[in-house]
Amino acid sequence: MAQGSVGDNSLTMLLLRVWLWAVPIVMFGAAVVFGGIAAAGGRWGLAGAMFALGLIAVSLMAMHYWLLYQFGKEPPR
Repeated sequence: MAQGSVGDNSLTMLLLRVWLWAVPIVMFGAAVVFGGIAAAGGRWGLAGAMFALGLIAVSLMAMHYWLLYQFGKEPPR
């Protein structure tokens, strides 16, 4: 069975790239929305947990960016 190159433009690689970008962005968006709702309601513990989730989402996005462009694909300019 032949394997494609890492920079291959197949549908599978496109879906993988979309998944790796969409998950941390949706996580960050949910953390912002629910953190805002929690802060508006005075639930500071939950707002702090959402802040931590937002930090995790940003670090996950940075890790995914590093993984996607570490193995041969050039980053966008």
